[in-house]
Amino acid sequence: MFVKNVLFTLVVLVVFFGGLELVLTWSGVRPVILEEDPLVGFAGNIPLFVEATRPDGKVMLHTASRHVRLFNYQEFPRDKSDDSVRIFCMGGSTTHGRPYYDAVSFCGWLRAYLQAADPARIWEVINAGGVSYASYRVARLMNELKDYQPDLFIVYTGQNEFLEERSYRGIMNMPDWVIDLHGALSATRTYALVQRVVELVRPDPSGKARQNNLLSEDVDEILSHTVGPQSYHRDDRLKRQIIAHFRLNLIRMARIARSVDAGILFIQPAINVKDMSPFKSEHRQGLKAQALAEWQSLFERARRLQEAGDLDAALALYRQARTIDDRYADLHYRIGQALFTLQRYDEADAAFRRAVEEDIVPLRILAAMQQVVADVAAREDVPLIDFPVILRQAYLSQYGHAVFSKEYFRDHVHTDMEGYRLLGLALFDELAGEDTVVPDAAWNQARRKDTEQRVIASLDPATEGGALLNLGKVLEWAGKFDEAYRAFQGALKILGPDPVIYDRLGGSAFSRGDYDDAVRYMREALEHYPQMTELHANLAMALAKQGETDEAMQEYWAELQLDPTSSFAHAGLAGLLEKAGDDDAALEHYNFALQFRPDNEYALLKTAFLLIRHKRYDEALTRAQKAMQVNPKQYRAHNAIGLIMQLRGNTEQAIRHYNEALRLQPGNAAAQEGLRRMKKRRAAALIGDMAG
Repeated sequence: MFVKNVLFTLVVLVVFFGGLELVLTWSGVRPVILEEDPLVGFAGNIPLFVEATRPDGKVMLHTASRHVRLFNYQEFPRDKSDDSVRIFCMGGSTTHGRPYYDAVSFCGWLRAYLQAADPARIWEVINAGGVSYASYRVARLMNELKDYQPDLFIVYTGQNEFLEERSYRGIMNMPDWVIDLHGALSATRTYALVQRVVELVRPDPSGKARQNNLLSEDVDEILSHTVGPQSYHRDDRLKRQIIAHFRLNLIRMARIARSVDAGILFIQPAINVKDMSPFKSEHRQGLKAQALAEWQSLFERARRLQEAGDLDAALALYRQARTIDDRYADLHYRIGQALFTLQRYDEADAAFRRAVEEDIVPLRILAAMQQVVADVAAREDVPLIDFPVILRQAYLSQYGHAVFSKEYFRDHVHTDMEGYRLLGLALFDELAGEDTVVPDAAWNQARRKDTEQRVIASLDPATEGGALLNLGKVLEWAGKFDEAYRAFQGALKILGPDPVIYDRLGGSAFSRGDYDDAVRYMREALEHYPQMTELHANLAMALAKQGETDEAMQEYWAELQLDPTSSFAHAGLAGLLEKAGDDDAALEHYNFALQFRPDNEYALLKTAFLLIRHKRYDEALTRAQKAMQVNPKQYRAHNAIGLIMQLRGNTEQAIRHYNEALRLQPGNAAAQEGLRRMKKRRAAALIGDMAG
């Protein structure tokens, strides 16, 4: 009886809410999920496309000037003709076509194939890919584009979900199940009605929540606020919640397209796993100091063996380290490198992909997110183009392995022109299979090849060179100097001699430890542009690394002739003067460096230790404390304070600062030695007290 009552109640509820949904449908009530992101709001809404009337009276839609920085310029008629097919390509910078532009993006390739195969129709293939656009911005943009008579949306998204973590984090304090429930309810008209009723009693509670989780009108990448990826830290719960929101946004896109009777097609994103090391690695939480020291010892020994070519021995040590801590991304990456060199490709691929999963800066789509793309496509009956499968076939055919690397990728996520062509062709084949395009009788292999040659010929080398230069700058930001160096070399090959490129090559060579190349490129830059500020100082640093102290000093003086206020040049010159034994001159230039830039951490630390040597402890303490204010994680500042306290006889204070230095930099020899001495002094004092 109880079971019957429960079943009867469930049937009544289903019938009631099903009937209510039908009534609300007839009444024109739209689900919240079609109108807005249930979890975030946006500050302002400037349309991507704006109207302009041509001299012949035809009204066109074109990319607003405000958005040209992040989007390709596009234009199309406001009113679609009967023989037109309007396709919007949506997503992030891969859709945009980075490091190229629209004509050779997968969107551009698709447009070229369609126009060549079926010229009787008007193919409006519009590239609406926005650089750094994450799925929540793509879904929002789709709400604008749905009003422009779309026939099909093609969506390639998933690489940028963590780019706006700083502003995005605030929305993610709710449990995962709440996000899922909110998304499910937002797809119903009943929920939309309830929300409106509640707003009449208590104005806009959900709107207030979205205001608290407000994202800027323009993309606000965390990269723009930091030097390097240090602002990112491991947060597994946040990662899960961002993935949940990603799933919700894909569902929103499918529903938005369906609401205007447009088709939608998803593309499974692909990533470079071999030739792009992790952006940031962190050890697992709770790792004890002794275990960390053992891990570091194993890792360093393995790294040296790997560099020496003893790969089997290196792998054995890497795997020992993995038993201590298996969450350090670079460990998996190095295992992958060794396995790849040994031609153990499947194992290498697994290791590289684990490195991506453990990367603290997830700028490549994660495996769980790729699964979300596949699951939502199946659930919402959306066709899916599996780009990794396409590339896997190309790799196996050309290279005998399927480890995604530089052969088809220009960086961590963007493919080369051939990769974009393969994807464009796959999209064309998909549309042909669905009879969206019906190639005419003249379409054959020769015509396809001719089309491809015309697209390739349209590529502007200067644009590609500029894109590689910008790519190198981004890779430098991320501390990926080998990859940046290759990008700058590519830019130099395309654009020819250029002082900016030479300067960048010199800087990345220096960061890689290749000081000969650094000096060579910096001299090339000076030959083209001798008045370029900071270049003499950069050259001085490279010369100093080569042991060319006199030449290095000359370059620092040359920099100060161009810019007497250069804190960097004063501090560098002071360091060389100090090494030469001229402490008075060194202190003078350190002070100049701090006069022009009081937060110069290097100058603060160097003067602290110099003043300690001259027993000017009060001044030294002030400098060390200031350095600690500038960078609370500066272990050398604690070393300096520990040494001052040691020399003043303040044992407990010295021990405290040496311990803090070791917490910040485990294994630091100076702190270990200082701590050993202080503990010995404390023990002697205790024995003396007991004897007294």
